[in-house]
Amino acid sequence: MVVYRREVREQALVLFEYGFKYGAVSSKLGIGQGVARAWQDLYEACGKEALLDMGSTHRSYAYETKLEAVRRLEAGESPRQVMAGLHIASRSVLARWRAAWKQGGDDAVARQAPGTAVRGSVNEAGRAHARAAAR
Repeated sequence: MVVYRREVREQALVLFEYGFKYGAVSSKLGIGQGVARAWQDLYEACGKEALLDMGSTHRSYAYETKLEAVRRLEAGESPRQVMAGLHIASRSVLARWRAAWKQGGDDAVARQAPGTAVRGSVNEAGRAHARAAAR
């Protein structure tokens, strides 16, 4: 995983503030589109401080926020809309909460510890497959 210096994120921030979208930011700064898209999502959802300070703080969310996020996703709202509306910093946490909810309901969202994979999730299955292939 590539870690970008704060200066690169500052340059991206200036471009976002001028109205550039992630594709243009990716091209102008020579970073991957996935990275630029994640940065744009974070900027739009949580503001410039979150983009500039990313990686330096751990965010935690109340159970009610997690549940509201899942309910909005299930109602058809896009991840980007949910992130912006609830100030959630990452698409990946939304995916984890949704997977936990689908497997275990509301209580599973409350029990979801930061950084844990949901049993039977795509990520876990992929890691298990990779471990088996490495043997």
